[in-house]
Amino acid sequence: MKTSDFKKGMKVRYVPTHANGDTKHKDCENGVVSSVNDKWVFVKYNNLMCIMTTGDEPYTAQATDPTELVILK
Repeated sequence: MKTSDFKKGMKVRYVPTHANGDTKHKDCENGVVSSVNDKWVFVKYNNLMCIMTTGDEPYTAQATDPTELVILK
């Protein structure tokens, strides 16, 4: 996928390269897109304190390669 495929508020799953596309791999993480630029998708990932729902939560977003993200329905 490319950055233009993502919009703020989309629910996504990070699938690391070593998971070989397995979206159920133990190292996958769910989150919500907070912003996008021409290179990165910025994602606020779920954590023990909070499940992200809008991308506006007061947590730091992580720059993520769009090729390692899948959009959740």
